[in-house]
This record gives sequence, C-alpha cells and structure tokens, in this order.
Amino acid sequence: MRPRPSFLLLGLALWALAYLLWARPDLKGATQGEGVGLLPEMRLVVAARDINYCGYHTPCGPGSRTDTLLYVLVQGGRARLIAIPRDTYSEVASGRINAAYGRGGAGLLKKAVEEVLGLPVEHHLVLTLTGIARLVDAVGGVEVVLGQPMRYTDRAAGLYIDFPAGRLHLDGEDAVKYMRFRHDAFGDYTRLDRIKAVLGQVLGKAKDPRRWPALLMAAREVWKEVDTDLSLEALTPFLPHLKGISLEAATLPTLEDGGYLRVDPRARSEFLARFLGESKPLYPPELPLTLRGSRRALERAEPFLRGIGLSFRLEEGEGVPGVYTKDLEAGRYYADLFHLPLLSPHLPVEGVVVVLEDALDQDRL
Repeated sequence: MRPRPSFLLLGLALWALAYLLWARPDLKGATQGEGVGLLPEMRLVVAARDINYCGYHTPCGPGSRTDTLLYVLVQGGRARLIAIPRDTYSEVASGRINAAYGRGGAGLLKKAVEEVLGLPVEHHLVLTLTGIARLVDAVGGVEVVLGQPMRYTDRAAGLYIDFPAGRLHLDGEDAVKYMRFRHDAFGDYTRLDRIKAVLGQVLGKAKDPRRWPALLMAAREVWKEVDTDLSLEALTPFLPHLKGISLEAATLPTLEDGGYLRVDPRARSEFLARFLGESKPLYPPELPLTLRGSRRALERAEPFLRGIGLSFRLEEGEGVPGVYTKDLEAGRYYADLFHLPLLSPHLPVEGVVVVLEDALDQDRL
C-alpha cells in the first residue's frame, strides 16, 4: 500500500503567506480581517493533496485525497491545531473523511470537518507536496530523531524511504517522505505525532528574521499551487503577532470500528473543552516532570528550575523540542515556562516530558 502524504508544515503555510502579504505594497493599507474582540481570529481546515500516478513512475499531478487534516484555530499569536485521522468516518462524505475533497471539493471538505468536530470552519487551505517541501527548505530543514530505521519502497511511484536510526537533518524532500511514512506499529497515529512535533520545531525556526527572505520566496511559489478561499488581506491583522506565535497541537480522539474510526460525542466534547479552554495552573502541576535534552541544555535548565522549587528528573537524550503530555492544562503551564510548543501525543506519556532545545539560551528561561 502506498504511504499517504502528510503535511509537515500545513500550519506554517499560514505564517509564510502572511509574510508574503507584508512584502506586497499594494496590500499595506488593507482593512482589518475577521476577528473577535481585540485579537484577530481565524478558523480553517488545512490539508495536503496526494499525488496521482497514471503509470509506472509517472505522476499525473496533485491527487484528490487530502488524507490527514488539520483544524486550525488562530487567535492573535496563539495557534491551536487539531489533527483529524484520515480514516475518521464522515456521514456527509459517505465514508472516510480523506475522500471528502475528491468527492465534493473544498465545500464538502469543510462540511465534513464541521460535522466531525462540531466546530465552524470559515476557510480552507489545501497544499501540494511540492509546496510543503519548499516551505521546509525555506526554514533550513528539520531535525528528527528515529529510535529505529525507517524503510519503505514503492517502485511504481518512485518512492524510496531509507532513513537510519538516530538524529537526522532532513531537507524538504526527505521531510515529506518522513511525514508520509505510516508503516510502523501504530500506523497513522504515530504519523500524526511526528507531524505535530516537527510542525512545532519548524514554527520555532520560522520566527527567526534571518529566515524570512527565503520564507517569502517560498511562499510566493506555494501560493501559485494552493487551493484556498483565503484572501491575503484577511491575513493582515495577524502580522503583529507572528514573531511570538505559540503552538498547541493535539489529535482528535477516535474509536476503531471495523475499517473506520468513529468519534464518540461525549469524548469529543470533553477533549474540545480541555483543548480549546483557557485554564492553566497558577502553580506547578503535581505531575511527574522529566527534562530531556543534551547535557548542556540540562545543565542550563537545572539551576533555574531548582530555584523556583520544581522537582524533576533529568534524562540525557534526544528528541524534537516540545512539551509532551496528556494533561493539557499542565502542558500549558510548562509550555509557557519553557517557551516551547505544547504537543499532546497519541501514545501514553508519564506526567510531563519536556524536550529541551540543544541551543537553549539563558534568556529563554
């Protein structure tokens, strides 16, 4: 079975396109876009199109399946992403939600996401795999850590994935391969966790002004390929918030039912209340805390944390920087403390695990 495409940087596309807007003098005087209260707000579905093949090694262009989807809620400088598994059943799509775009275009895709989540969708942004690769290259690629080799071959599609275990630096093309892979024990679930973790890393790199020129150039090319109902004017109000944008990402809980995944309304309501809520502990949560990172990062973080009275366990190791926990409220506390993305994984996590950046600066704490 051919691995499905994913969208390493789907949320980053919004970031990149906003800076494209900033570079266009004809839009400098645009009026305020959609928003609520004092902060601009936008709710959209972001996805990537797969590739159709009309023959051996012969791609025919972007396909109609969107596979994994992201529901993105942006409020000022805060972005919250809900990953929707590709096999989730949708009544309006008469099957898997990843088929909605091919059966009814962006209109049906938005209706399917609204049905599955019970949340409004205002806009859509559908990217191609080449566009995703361009955005990854624009921020200098990504680093990932593999616990075991990642191998898959699809000769008909000309796809060869062969990554060794350990820390890897991936360019755009290889990052897309890494994100397409779902042939491990937990399939699409671990693929979603990888997407969320790498997305957090790339958003962090995109905040560096030194990367903005390359990001702008990539955004111009990506804009030619996207299917969207967004106007560049609508992105203008988000510009002042982008440099300090924070990310929270989680996966919609589902239940296996034959060949589909189905949403339990009660579990969905509880998940959305926690994830979209604003609650955050005023004091350190009473959960086991593990700090993971290089020896240098741990040595820099330890004095600060002991100084504020935190109890924790140090673990020298590698990983994509972020806060990993099932407890979303506790996660927000530590995400703010360390200025790292909150990434709620599908697989179980004991307490809170904070993966530190190797180049952790003193002023980040």
